[in-house]
Amino acid sequence: MKTFLIKCMVFAAILAAVFLPIGIGLDPYNVFHWKHIRSNGVEPNKIYVKMSNILENPKKYDSFLFGSSRMGFFDVSRIDDGKYYNMAYSEGTPAEHLDNLHIMLERGIVPKNITMGVDDISYFVDPAMHLNQLYRKNFPWDGTLSEKASFYLSYLDLITLTDSVSVVMEHKPSDLDYGKRLLETGSENLTIKTQFDATNVKPSWSDYYSPREQSFQEIQDIIDLCKEHNIKLRIFTHPLNGHTYKKDIANGYLVFLRRLAEITDYYNFSGFNDITLNMENYYETSHYCPDVANMVIDRIYYGKTDERLLSQGFGVYVTKDNVDSLMDILYGQAINFDLPTDTYEDTLNRVEKEEGE
Repeated sequence: MKTFLIKCMVFAAILAAVFLPIGIGLDPYNVFHWKHIRSNGVEPNKIYVKMSNILENPKKYDSFLFGSSRMGFFDVSRIDDGKYYNMAYSEGTPAEHLDNLHIMLERGIVPKNITMGVDDISYFVDPAMHLNQLYRKNFPWDGTLSEKASFYLSYLDLITLTDSVSVVMEHKPSDLDYGKRLLETGSENLTIKTQFDATNVKPSWSDYYSPREQSFQEIQDIIDLCKEHNIKLRIFTHPLNGHTYKKDIANGYLVFLRRLAEITDYYNFSGFNDITLNMENYYETSHYCPDVANMVIDRIYYGKTDERLLSQGFGVYVTKDNVDSLMDILYGQAINFDLPTDTYEDTLNRVEKEEGE
């Protein structure tokens, strides 16, 4: 038995000596080489890369953009009330933003400004889903040594590395500034032109999307934390592509917009309007282009408005007092497009009422 155990230990040591250098060297998700990010065809774990960057450079930025990857095409240089870094990452949720903000504050990083973009992902996505998604996995900054070791070991899985080899080997980098830009501004390549594929208008939607009540409390916690530390917080809703927004309506997104106004004022850019129905403004049915992001910046930071767009709900500053007016606009748009206006919550209420009759 003792001999067998020794052989197992020797075998394990040989495997580690062979595969650890290969795994760390290949590093498809740029976890082990976050200071020297490589464009290799695999989306890096941006939540890890960006938090590592912030914590290693605590005085470089005083303001942050939080949001899903839809926030990736914001030009932070156009915002003049702070030195901004774009913390956008794939399917970023309020719960993850809250965790990151807590870590920053614990490390003595107190932002002057935070601007947070919310969307269907904020309401429909359970952040627990990301625990098994290597490009979305949050690092346990306050976790135990074993939790941190488990995080890194998950990126050395042989199946993961094997599946990544062909992608990495076949990828031909075209964006030479990719790594530098990710660490300097956090934003995507703002020079990419939109080439929307009109033959593919499938909504950006995953089968695990479902209304999540906890999201309201997580947003409230962010609001409270910002108030506690005198951080100026701005919140807005992303101008969702019309095809995706249509799917959102059927699953309760209008409920989210109404209830959001109960806990905070925000700028609304969601709805059917001249921007969200123009596919030239989008790369696909999820991400909008820098020109649209600039319109959001101009409205939020510089008060620029367009009366026609405001009448469509785009850029409206929403409060408890005027949220009904916004809902009238958005419900009216849905009716004009012959869409069902029964949201998730409305449908549940109706079913409960019918069952009680």
